[in-house]
Amino acid sequence: MADSARSGISPGVAAFVSGAVSVLLTVAGTLVSLRNEATKEQLFGVLTWVMYATGAATFLLLLWIVSTTLHQRLDLLRSLRDVDVHVSRQLRVRRRTDRLVVSSDGSGAYVVELEVEADRDVAVAWLAFPIFSSAPVDAPPWASVRVRRLMIDGREYDVQQSYIRRSRAFVEGELFKDLVIEEGVVRIPVSLEKGKSKRQIKLEIDLHQSMPALFTEESHSIDISYITDEIDVYVTGSEGLEIFPSPRAAHLVEASQNKGEHGDAQESILQSSTCRHRDGIHWRSRNTKLGYRYEIRFVGRRDVTADPVSR
Repeated sequence: MADSARSGISPGVAAFVSGAVSVLLTVAGTLVSLRNEATKEQLFGVLTWVMYATGAATFLLLLWIVSTTLHQRLDLLRSLRDVDVHVSRQLRVRRRTDRLVVSSDGSGAYVVELEVEADRDVAVAWLAFPIFSSAPVDAPPWASVRVRRLMIDGREYDVQQSYIRRSRAFVEGELFKDLVIEEGVVRIPVSLEKGKSKRQIKLEIDLHQSMPALFTEESHSIDISYITDEIDVYVTGSEGLEIFPSPRAAHLVEASQNKGEHGDAQESILQSSTCRHRDGIHWRSRNTKLGYRYEIRFVGRRDVTADPVSR
């Protein structure tokens, strides 16, 4: 990312250098033309005024550079202050752990554990947890996700009305032309208020044949909708199935912003450096983040030695 404090300096420096060179060339030409007509005292006087003018111009340029830099830094500090005022007082995820166990039929057992916190003076009623799944175009709509269990601070809550449907969209690309993406959210009643600013949440979700392209390429998407300090994501296979990173993926963890519309290669490289693929895929991050979507693309491979049919 470009440094905003430097973005306005280079044009000014270029203009100064160009002007200084022009002045020097003009002075040099003038002195050459006058060397046989002017006395040494007159030439010295001209050079003295040129030196004064150059010093004044340099001082003004430095003053402009310092002023511009200070204004840009102050704008950055104001934006950070605004973010702190409007975001940090909302719900904050201190720790998050995702565990996805994939079966050979493309189903999955998805367990999410969250440790959430809000400022003591702020009341937060609900947490919206996004869920993404894919399904064949001819499959019954909204059958790929079922919220099985919700526990808050060790107490179990009714989940019948917790899943809210958001959108269904066809997947672009030749590889996934027969699939649709179903996006929804699970509403979790955190009920954070004065005197109770922390909650421990455990969410269990059944993904019914939601990964039909498992042996070609599938993905697990993680949306960071709230400030998140720590995250661990595990993608493993059930007995007889091994999970590997997709050979088509540019990075082990692909990061993007604005709901996946704008890729961030630098963030992808940073997060991929903490990702391991042994006995499945494990991504761990301890960098506070917000507003990103992370995608782990993977493929499944059957262990033929464990398949009695192949013997």
